Amino acid sequence: MSETTEKDLGNKKETHCTVCGQPSFDTICDTCKAKIQGEALDSKHQVEKEGKTDTGRR
Repeated sequence: MSETTEKDLGNKKETHCTVCGQPSFDTICDTCKAKIQGEALDSKHQVEKEGKTDTGRR
């Protein structure tokens, strides 16, 4: 690791990902974050393809 990365990690406390439970420096690890974003994008594309207008926040 570079010196700046080591310094940045030294200030953060290692916790666990709230989704998978693996050790992580963030609330949600990068793997879970990518998976969640991918699922949301797939869902969005499916909604747009079907033409549903009553889905989402209100």
